[in-house]
Amino acid sequence: MLDKVYAQFARLEGVMAFQAIRQGLILTIPVLLVGSFCLILLNLPLEPYQELLGSAPQVEGLLHLVYDATMGIFSLYVAVAVALRYANAYAERFGAFFIQGAPFAALAAYLMSVGFGTAGFDLVVLSTRSLFIAIVCGLGSSVLYCRLVNLRRAPRLYGDSIDNVFNQAVTGLFPIAVVIALFSLVNVGATALTGASCVEEAFFWGVSALFPLATATLGSGLLYLFMNNVMWFFGIHGGNMLDGVAQSVFVPDTAANAAALAVGGEPVQIVTKTFLDVFASIGGAGALLSLLIAMLVFGRRRSARRLSAFAAIPMCFNISEIMLFGLPVVWNPALFVPFIIVPMVNLVVAYAATATGLVPPVMVDVSWTTPPLVGGYVATGSPAGAVLQLVCIALGAVLYLPFLRRYERLADDRARVEYASLLASFQEDERAGRERALVAAPGALGGVARSLSEDVRRAVAERTFELRYQPQFDATGRSTGAEALLRLEHPVYGMLYPPLVIELAKEAGVVNRLERAVFERAIEDARVLEALAHAGELDFGFRVSVNATASMLQDEAAVGFMIDAFRASGLDAGRVVVEATEREALRWDEGAHDLLRRVADAGMPLAIDDFSMGRTSFQYLETSVFSVVKLDGTIAKGVMENERYAEIVSSIADLSEQLGFSVLAEYVETAEQRDVLKMLGCTYFQGYLYAPALPLDEMVERARLRDGAPPSE
Repeated sequence: MLDKVYAQFARLEGVMAFQAIRQGLILTIPVLLVGSFCLILLNLPLEPYQELLGSAPQVEGLLHLVYDATMGIFSLYVAVAVALRYANAYAERFGAFFIQGAPFAALAAYLMSVGFGTAGFDLVVLSTRSLFIAIVCGLGSSVLYCRLVNLRRAPRLYGDSIDNVFNQAVTGLFPIAVVIALFSLVNVGATALTGASCVEEAFFWGVSALFPLATATLGSGLLYLFMNNVMWFFGIHGGNMLDGVAQSVFVPDTAANAAALAVGGEPVQIVTKTFLDVFASIGGAGALLSLLIAMLVFGRRRSARRLSAFAAIPMCFNISEIMLFGLPVVWNPALFVPFIIVPMVNLVVAYAATATGLVPPVMVDVSWTTPPLVGGYVATGSPAGAVLQLVCIALGAVLYLPFLRRYERLADDRARVEYASLLASFQEDERAGRERALVAAPGALGGVARSLSEDVRRAVAERTFELRYQPQFDATGRSTGAEALLRLEHPVYGMLYPPLVIELAKEAGVVNRLERAVFERAIEDARVLEALAHAGELDFGFRVSVNATASMLQDEAAVGFMIDAFRASGLDAGRVVVEATEREALRWDEGAHDLLRRVADAGMPLAIDDFSMGRTSFQYLETSVFSVVKLDGTIAKGVMENERYAEIVSSIADLSEQLGFSVLAEYVETAEQRDVLKMLGCTYFQGYLYAPALPLDEMVERARLRDGAPPSE
């Protein structure tokens, strides 16, 4: 049953409108952070701190000002953000233009719906109280605006010499007018039917009227929590919507309990507003502190763990908006059940503990921003209250955990699909020889690229990448060397496509650090291999080939680093071969030639990778600094079917005899292909016929074979 529900929500997640809501909420995280920390600073439950804050009215006033400008008008930010995300997605999908006016249409629609400018207007509605109205206005107005813009093209009123921004503004005139007219009609209709001053007030009255109970019992407490958290899940501020109920039903009984106990009587009620805040909704709506603990301790997704760590401090003061809208929890089907159930389970457990006398009843009202454990102790006047909170937090984490696992699986599945799309797009550009900035790309592909670029940056900083080695063999089947190949395994996507890693490293600005780190790692491994060669375990001249980009080989500092690292290692001359990819198109001036010569003279022979027969290829040979030519993979694989490729290989082999370099064929996959290449003059081979890229120890075992034939034979 749950799988069917998740499947329905999964289809919903693919809807552009749903994505706009989620992304719009995420877009407001900076505002949330600033406002949340201001709220914490204003409400720290430390008496000396509060006295100090009261003695500095300018500081207190500044904090109030920043809070009012962020959380105080948070719903306004959400309306604009949802409209912006929908308009951008609409433009990407349908190729629409002139959609920049959508946020303005949303702003107008939202302000009308909350009664901005009316006599009884209260700024409190601009906070999270009218969040649901903001989402509806932001989405509804942008949907209408984008469709109208796409249907109607406003004519340019002036010539092309006029700034195009004016023409965009004119194009949005009619759609904005229609949006404003429609939302004003809805507002007029709502006020006429209900007597409210605006749509938001009518909605507020309607939701508040849904609560039927008038006494503070366990049943009414469970119903209050259920309705409060269902509203929060859909972006409706349940606390504000049900504030009237809380004030009339649950608030008065804390004082009554204290008075009764003061004269030796029994507590009047167990379930009070403070009881609900302290024991049921620990960490805010949905008892999200338990989800935070589950993520920090058991979470597998790095992005969610980073967000959890970021949200930890605000949530210690029961400010849960960062988790609510940043993960997000709202509109997240995988977390719906525990978001509703955990606070209700907490209430039942806390009620039983209080009713049986294990924990004293709540006698002191505490601020809702009081940290857990402190709040339980102060509210009950007993350490048992703090222990009860700890039990509820742990129980909630256990209840959240299976749903967290489900959420992670769904998120990973979605991420893998997006990565596959990014990889397919990158490989298509690669085959066509096109260059495109991945990190700056719009939409989901750009989002995946940006996330991956951060992963690559971290892998470089923490040296968590790997080197795999593909052994190279001569015509007799003897292993004479191995090529070091970069590999980076991602926890979600598996082994990443190496050229994509390099491109992302370039765009992240860490490609130079990555190349140096790879070179250092290869030098370390070369020392291990040299010791084996000297001990007779490997061919005495066994060499390690390391790839270097054109930018590295044309940078004096990078070349100096390579030479210094090689000399410091004490390796034999010729033990490390530096490969330059022919496709990288080295700059062939005197300075570049001198740098290449310095590398070769330092004892590191140079190899040309992906060699073909173009003009650039011959420029490589004219320098006389390259001692190895590695055939382009397309040519090496095509000799069996393409006579032209066979002629190219034969010509390169003839040149090798004249100019004194050796020829190595990559992508050798069959014995027949190897035999043809050998007949055409190739002397060294590398490919799946012999071995794939292997970890160092496995490569050594493969290279030890000396039967004169590839292992596969």
